[in-house]
Amino acid sequence: MSNVSLTEDDLKTFQKIEPQILNLRIPLVSNGMTQSLLMRGENSTLRVLCYAPSRGEDHGLHGHIEEEHYFIVLQGAAQFHALNGQLPLLKKNQGVFLPKGCFYEFYNPTDEPLVVLRIGASAEKLDRGARVTPDGAPIPGRSTRHKEAMAPVFIENCFFE
Repeated sequence: MSNVSLTEDDLKTFQKIEPQILNLRIPLVSNGMTQSLLMRGENSTLRVLCYAPSRGEDHGLHGHIEEEHYFIVLQGAAQFHALNGQLPLLKKNQGVFLPKGCFYEFYNPTDEPLVVLRIGASAEKLDRGARVTPDGAPIPGRSTRHKEAMAPVFIENCFFE
């Protein structure tokens, strides 16, 4: 049993907190990528990402110095790379855990859209998720080298659901 003591005000505050429902129905892309924030907690985020065939992270190897990540493939396949090389190909219902500061990048090596669930978590309240390259250079939030190449082109009436 925990040694946490609650005040009456704490308990009243907690009793007002309601569950939040999410929907994983997202449009699929034939070019570029999308990133949808599904939920944000005090110390975590839940996003769903969709990458077009042969598309991947556009900023190269990077590490998140404030949070750890879990990636779970929902559709397609993801090829991750770390500082020491290529990881095994991840397919549907497989995932990877990236501890805080772990350098990585990934891409979609297939001819179908890749849909990935991304969970970010931190022991501290999350800010904007500071990222750096392996040589220590900061990467501005949501930056890419070629923004025009990352602009999504949606496949008409096609969704992951």
